[in-house]
Amino acid sequence: MAGAVVAGLVLTGCGTGSGPTASQSTHPSTIPSTSATPPSATTTTVAVTTGAATCPTLAQTEAALGGSYSGPTRTPTQGGGVVCEYTGGGGTAAVAIFAHQSATVFAGQVAHAPGAPAMPSIAGVGDGAFGETTGGRSIVNAYANASRTLVAAQASTSLPSVEALAKVALADN
Repeated sequence: MAGAVVAGLVLTGCGTGSGPTASQSTHPSTIPSTSATPPSATTTTVAVTTGAATCPTLAQTEAALGGSYSGPTRTPTQGGGVVCEYTGGGGTAAVAIFAHQSATVFAGQVAHAPGAPAMPSIAGVGDGAFGETTGGRSIVNAYANASRTLVAAQASTSLPSVEALAKVALADN
């Protein structure tokens, strides 16, 4: 399966590798209080996300990709996202979902959605999407403004089928 790298806050596809990986530069942090109380006595934890991500069901994934798969296997990522992996005769399909992000984090994700190098814009998936087929894998990064959710889907199937998987992931979150 093609490796996936978080560019800023968005997964983009690249070459071939052993599986998706995710890392994120935004972490929960502890911020000292501004009161006269010593910082060690009063702290506030700031969370990056405001909602949990939901993986597409196996039935939704099979319908979108047009094949037989097993899964999903859920792997949490830093920042409250999840990578959902499905395994089938054609290989592994995956979708990373960052649901219900804060306005600031979401804006950063959208800014990086085209990927690096930039993928072409595609219409009909969420409020914005970018995708391509490279190295035998189709990759789609898409986002929904109303829910402040970003998804990055990839599989060794056609670009339209991966677009369908991205649509399902956006609709479920």
